[in-house]
Amino acid sequence: MKQRLWAVVLISAALAPSLRAQAPAFRSESTDVLVDVVVRDKHGRLIRGLTRSDLVVKEDGEEQTITSFRAVSASPGAATARPAEAEQSRVAAVRQERVQVSTQKRLVSLVYDRLGPDGRRLGRQASLDFLKKDLGPNVYYAVFTIDRGFKVVQPYTDDMARLKKAVEAATSGERSDFQSDLANMSRTANAAGNADGAESPTPSQGTVDGAAMSAAQAGQMAKEMLDFSEVLEREDLGRMSVFSLWAIVKELRKLPGRKTVLYFAEGLQMPNSMVEQFKSMLSEANRANVTVYAIDARGLTTVSDQGAANAKLSEAAQWSRYARNTQNETAAGNKQEFRTFDRAADSLRANQQNEMLELAESTGGFLIANTNDLRPNLEKLSEEFNTYYEITYHPKNQVYDGRFRAIAVSVTSRKDAVVQARDGYFALPVMEGQTVFSYEAPLLRVLSRNPLPRELEFRAGVVQFRQRMGLQQAALVFDLPLKNVAFAKDEKVGKYRTHITVLALVKDADGRVVSKLSRDVPLNEPMDRLEGFQQGRFIVTRAINLAPGRYTVESVAADQEGQRVSAKKSVLVVMRHTGEASVSDITLVRRIDKPAEERDPQDALQVPVGRIVPTLIDSVPGGSGKLLSLFFTLYPDETSQDPPKVVLDLLRDGQVVSRTSPALPPAGPDGSIPYVANIPLDSVAAAQYQFRATLVQGNFGAQKSIYLNIE
Repeated sequence: MKQRLWAVVLISAALAPSLRAQAPAFRSESTDVLVDVVVRDKHGRLIRGLTRSDLVVKEDGEEQTITSFRAVSASPGAATARPAEAEQSRVAAVRQERVQVSTQKRLVSLVYDRLGPDGRRLGRQASLDFLKKDLGPNVYYAVFTIDRGFKVVQPYTDDMARLKKAVEAATSGERSDFQSDLANMSRTANAAGNADGAESPTPSQGTVDGAAMSAAQAGQMAKEMLDFSEVLEREDLGRMSVFSLWAIVKELRKLPGRKTVLYFAEGLQMPNSMVEQFKSMLSEANRANVTVYAIDARGLTTVSDQGAANAKLSEAAQWSRYARNTQNETAAGNKQEFRTFDRAADSLRANQQNEMLELAESTGGFLIANTNDLRPNLEKLSEEFNTYYEITYHPKNQVYDGRFRAIAVSVTSRKDAVVQARDGYFALPVMEGQTVFSYEAPLLRVLSRNPLPRELEFRAGVVQFRQRMGLQQAALVFDLPLKNVAFAKDEKVGKYRTHITVLALVKDADGRVVSKLSRDVPLNEPMDRLEGFQQGRFIVTRAINLAPGRYTVESVAADQEGQRVSAKKSVLVVMRHTGEASVSDITLVRRIDKPAEERDPQDALQVPVGRIVPTLIDSVPGGSGKLLSLFFTLYPDETSQDPPKVVLDLLRDGQVVSRTSPALPPAGPDGSIPYVANIPLDSVAAAQYQFRATLVQGNFGAQKSIYLNIE
């Protein structure tokens, strides 16, 4: 199963004082904010002819100075603004101009997200109708589909024949259907689990006969499977939708002009675990001046999405009442009680049409839904596409704190004006080639402190593997012991709460971020898991590729519950390899997870036996029954006729304590030999040791070592 991201929440408003104490040092080279504005009267008619003096833009309630203003009109003479020269003479240093839409480059992205047969027909017809109306000069369309993956059906073009063909291809065929299997499972679970006619999720009491017990158990097992499958499905679908839209937004940010996304879907899945990514994607769309118009391709329907939200909230409420009123605890009851918060949180996002509404309105567009006749709304969309005002301002607040900055645009000259514009953005620094999440901003500020805070124990580093095509394959590793992380107890419900945030950056010699790793993990778990939690380590890895050179690794760990933070900086040197054979860095093994369904060739920690979870600690317990487990990879010279051999040495004070030369497994398809060495520590005295791995092939050898303490 593919690795899934932990649930994340927006934390900037609730950060510990220690994280807020210092002013940030991050400032962007270009912080201007561009806002497309559509203005209508109370009857829905477009208001034309407004000037810069008619509009006021505020950020977080504070009026901003407009540095650029443009009125874009679909037809000559449509914008009857006062002359720009008069306005410029009255407002110094403010640029105002009127342009015709024919001279303004416009980019439209048609996106079709998992449409059923009816949705495909509606989406196809609406798209073709829109193309007929709005394929004018300097207008370029692209076509994308989202299903099990993200596909570019047609890159941006103004060729009508190609676009029609792409729309037909994107709206034909069948979507992957996950829902039918879940629906069948749900009916089975409900039939078996509610055979006694109970309407509330009351756990079974007392003893029942064998047959009844079997049916109840079967129903409960099916319900557990359904709950788990539903969570995974919502996460997978939500992730695919959000990151596909994000991919479009990131590329559009590089281009000038009016940028619009027409998003055809039958609802937008948004599990609680994807909310942070969703908000960050909306923020980047707003910074990129991308407007999203969402079209619910289900058309007119009698089924309300709010029903699903109400069902989840009702289920959470039932279990909450049970927890308050019952005197008899059961394992099943406790398990369901622990899920009450998750159900309540998910209920807030279960209305898929509301998620489409937020996607559209947050970026300055609108939602088209609950109708089979899209023509009036498409006409309105076309108007907004061709007639609007473009405002640019330089924010007075240049602090990058990760907070949401609300944008409000108003018209001072007309009381009946209804303004449609994007609602804001997150104040995040810009990293070329990297996505910055809002929860990362406070940690980035910590890295600007001098001296760096040291309130938590953690390690971060880069494990280097093989070099090919001039790039070093490596793994960025973050290792945080959990024994010192604070937690809050809730004895009444038998749960504990903790919150961990980590960030690691790899910067080149010029200070550019070439790789980034981060996680924001709030946990709310049963008390019986606390001891195991405190004995564990929070380990995160990311596969990276680095060119030879000198780098800096900057890392931060934050214990939100304990209001503590630590940061470190270290130097990393990637050497250029001259020999054919080599040995990777050696790392201690924390555990070996099950093999991934699909092995990632870029991830050197994915090996045939499973996925290696490394640890950066340098001390291990010794004694009877203890093992020293280490991982490394051998890269023999594929052109040599000599078979490779490995010699493993354990040294103390430079003297060999033990030496072995184990048989090697066969090389993989890429010629590498991943190896896990397990050394018994029964008779090894406590001291500092050096573990050394030597690859011998004919007259050539390569060697790597690691120093560690056996306690």
